Amino acid sequence: MRKYLLLVAAALLLAAPAMGLTIQGSAHDLSNTTGGGAAGDIDELCVYCHSPHGVTASVSAPLWNRGMSNATQIYSGVDIQATYDLTSYNATDAPLCLSCHDGASIGGALTNPPNSGGALYSPALGADADLGTNLSNDHPIGFDYAAIDAGSGAGEDSEIKLITDATAAGVQFFGASSNIMWCSSCHDVHDPANVPFLLVDNTSSNLCLACHDK
Repeated sequence: MRKYLLLVAAALLLAAPAMGLTIQGSAHDLSNTTGGGAAGDIDELCVYCHSPHGVTASVSAPLWNRGMSNATQIYSGVDIQATYDLTSYNATDAPLCLSCHDGASIGGALTNPPNSGGALYSPALGADADLGTNLSNDHPIGFDYAAIDAGSGAGEDSEIKLITDATAAGVQFFGASSNIMWCSSCHDVHDPANVPFLLVDNTSSNLCLACHDK
């Protein structure tokens, strides 16, 4: 058993650098490798979002090192049968994402600044990345997907695929029921392979069609 545990630990250590390298040089790399490398810049990769000490535990993200920014308005289109409200939006990972993508908080102080000190890199967000806190023109989140998928229950939508089909195609769901749509249902913030940080390639609307039967 001890030998087995040692092998598992070694495998994790070997895998750890690869995980960090996935965001290095990407739009989510806020270290001085993309900030110009000025004297005193912080060259740590993970600290802009996470810290091993001195941070407040969050159910939405491990060791979160930033503030939160709640949505103030939400999608209200008449073409969706899901039940959701501002509270359910802000119970997802949206406040974590908006702590940079609200367009005003990306340069905010970290909860636990790195020991190296230095200047935080605060890039200007492009128009597509600056969501603000008004999400009324963004894909709805915070709703129970299984309650509206193409099952046989009342209020379900025949144009929404079964949750089992969506998860098989790569979409992820969260919350206590593992049925709730979050930002992370479609995005992987640590993997820039599919722009913009999508879970799967969206060529020919591949990701969209994982949920939508059109």
